[in-house]
Amino acid sequence: MKNKYISKQSNEILTFFNEQDRHCFDYELAKKALPKSNDSALRELLSDMTRRGLLMRVKRGLYYVIPYEQDAETFMPDWHLLAEYLVQDAKYYIGYYSALQVHNLITQPSLIEQIVVSKQIRPSTIKVKEILFQFIYHNEKHFFGTKKIWIDNFNSCLF
Repeated sequence: MKNKYISKQSNEILTFFNEQDRHCFDYELAKKALPKSNDSALRELLSDMTRRGLLMRVKRGLYYVIPYEQDAETFMPDWHLLAEYLVQDAKYYIGYYSALQVHNLITQPSLIEQIVVSKQIRPSTIKVKEILFQFIYHNEKHFFGTKKIWIDNFNSCLF
């Protein structure tokens, strides 16, 4: 594990999101954390924090805070929790084979997280580390029967 050096600006961003108990954020929220920084400096800071292992770049403009004690090379947040941030403002639920996995109804592991969304998301698949997130569109009329289910002692997701 490489050393994670935290600069003054890095500390401000990490503190801002830690106080809000927020693990994932986009570029616009980062601008609120450092309102006096210009765009290019903030982009460089986020890129530098990613290189130093403080942040994980999920997709363009979306970052996940890596816990300090975790190794940045091997760290991957819970896939089901990451789905909420990937869909942004679309209604969604974890479906199909991914839902079966949460209920322990599959016999083989799946490396695809299937997310049913209420509006089309492009691209329809995104690869984060080695995990494929697949967005399956259903119109509002066929979007029903969602339920929040606990996936561990602290977090719940829509299924």
